[in-house]
Amino acid sequence: MMQQWIQWLDLHPWFWPAFIIAARITDVSIGTVRTIMVIRGLRWTAAFLGFFEVLIWITAVSGVLVDITVVKVVAYGLGFAMGNATGIWIDEMLAFGQQLVVTISQGKAHDVAFALRMHDYTVTELPAVGQAGDVAMALIVAPRRKVRQVIRLAEKADAEVFITVHDVKSIHRLQRDLLPGPTGWRSVMKRK
Repeated sequence: MMQQWIQWLDLHPWFWPAFIIAARITDVSIGTVRTIMVIRGLRWTAAFLGFFEVLIWITAVSGVLVDITVVKVVAYGLGFAMGNATGIWIDEMLAFGQQLVVTISQGKAHDVAFALRMHDYTVTELPAVGQAGDVAMALIVAPRRKVRQVIRLAEKADAEVFITVHDVKSIHRLQRDLLPGPTGWRSVMKRK
């Protein structure tokens, strides 16, 4: 099958650059997501993605090295650049994992914590001392896809709140679920 593809591309050489760009976007996107999975400790997902990444990469590289031209080399580089951006976009859309949101507030810390608790976030409040005096920190572990909402709620409660976001590799002794219960048809099936 692959041999037929390459023969067809050899008969229609003007398609080689488009093929190389598409292959590089695909393999670099997979590679970017794979690297993020490694960092998050999802080794089996990373291994699975790595298999396909290398298969596609070998095909793209062979297309360039068989007959090196400036157009193919530029296509290879363009595909690489676009693949990085695409891979990061895919990771943001998938939003796997949890993140720790740390808020530091002066004067309105309890308002921030209250606003977050009203939206069912678990908040741990800590007293702290900042450059300008006493402040309060709030620690919130949330799914990555909910972090924007956490930030919006905190900023709505205190327009001058200082916020940092950190990746969380693992969680132990979680007091309650970070995700809501089953929704849609799953909730119907759970009731039976």
